[in-house]
Amino acid sequence: MPDFIMNDSEENKTKYAPLLDALNKVLNKSDNDEFSKSNELCRIFHGRGHVYNALSHLNLDLYPPYLFLVSYTEIEVQELKSLNELIWKQVEQSEKNEIKGFIFQQRAGRETQSKILQGDDPKSFEIQELGLKYQVQLTSSQNTGIFPDMKTGREWVKSQANKAQVLNLFSYTCGFSLAAMAGGAKQVINMDMNKGVLRTGKINHALNGFERDVGFYPHDILKSFGKLKKLGPYDLVIIDPPSFQKGSFILTKDYQKILRRLPEILTPGAQLLLCANSPELRLQAFKNLIAEHAGPQFKFIERLTPAPNFVELDDDRSLKALVYQFNA
Repeated sequence: MPDFIMNDSEENKTKYAPLLDALNKVLNKSDNDEFSKSNELCRIFHGRGHVYNALSHLNLDLYPPYLFLVSYTEIEVQELKSLNELIWKQVEQSEKNEIKGFIFQQRAGRETQSKILQGDDPKSFEIQELGLKYQVQLTSSQNTGIFPDMKTGREWVKSQANKAQVLNLFSYTCGFSLAAMAGGAKQVINMDMNKGVLRTGKINHALNGFERDVGFYPHDILKSFGKLKKLGPYDLVIIDPPSFQKGSFILTKDYQKILRRLPEILTPGAQLLLCANSPELRLQAFKNLIAEHAGPQFKFIERLTPAPNFVELDDDRSLKALVYQFNA
């Protein structure tokens, strides 16, 4: 074979080199915070940031002790086989071989499909982030129980929550609530219309010993401002909605309905973390929406930096986590 012709294995190593290099750093470098500190949840490779065009369909996360690979397009059997072989070989050769399994999830098409590539089905298990415990699952549904890209947001909430009355809207499994309680919040109100995720949220609070001064309300937020008003007012509010939730919420049509009602439930000087994770909603458009519907009483403070390893080619299309202050 001529020197300039690579075999399939060499071609795959070249193609997946950015992903494999990122994995190597996590597995072997003692100065890597996400791995060496306490072996916490971390994003290893963020292909969806489109920095590497050929790998823009792939993300790789570490949910200790499992690797979790997600593809946002349908991939061929041979590609998955190659990825499995290359990644697992690197795991076996690593100096810190603490990985017990490798899970693949394909989100393309109508249904999310999961496949166990190495090890056994972990079912529900505990992971840590910022020293807090979360119950997660990697094989039974599309979402795992925590969104790694919002780590910086949870860190910010923890730093701001001391003695605060906190409202966590679209709370999902209540990660922001955990962060607020860890930061010394006086009370946290979690609201999400999905009873299932709130049940997981209660489990998460029990895992961390936060079983007092926390409320869980399975309500439609757009129809529940009377309830929120009775439970308030709030010093710190987090709004992190889905881009689209069939029959209940469309970000570009319904976010403004919440913004208009916020002054009714806030204390003077209250802080807000307003989030949007829609590539179609550009940063300036999101800020314009807030300015138009929340009004001049809401002062923009800062945009939170991305979580570690969430490198984006177009930062304007990435997660937007904006801090505002309410000046009554």
